[in-house]
Amino acid sequence: MLKLLTFAAAAALAAAPLVAQAGPSSTCFRLSDIQSTRLTHGDHTLYLRASTGAYYRMEFASACQNPTNETLILHPTSNSGEVCGAIGLDVRVRDGAGCIPSNLSRMTPDEVAAIPAGERP
Repeated sequence: MLKLLTFAAAAALAAAPLVAQAGPSSTCFRLSDIQSTRLTHGDHTLYLRASTGAYYRMEFASACQNPTNETLILHPTSNSGEVCGAIGLDVRVRDGAGCIPSNLSRMTPDEVAAIPAGERP
């Protein structure tokens, strides 16, 4: 019976999906790693540069209205400080207006190179 239970447990572990770890190609980052941001493309895109050298692009469902060019306030929706998707980040302008993130992706070196110099974070 013990051998049968051991075999069943090993089979269950082998069949279980592995949890993805945050690595070089991961979309996940810690909010504390963000060094610079830049809101561009009609206030629909936010570029983020992390201390790890990675760049991220966050797209908004509609324009993130920031008429006074104030700093955006970024706050993770969980208390972990880690952001792994657009829904994991609350974005606001200082006056309280919210922006609705719709997509978050880690940028490739070619995508970063294609950003005009004046729009890079």
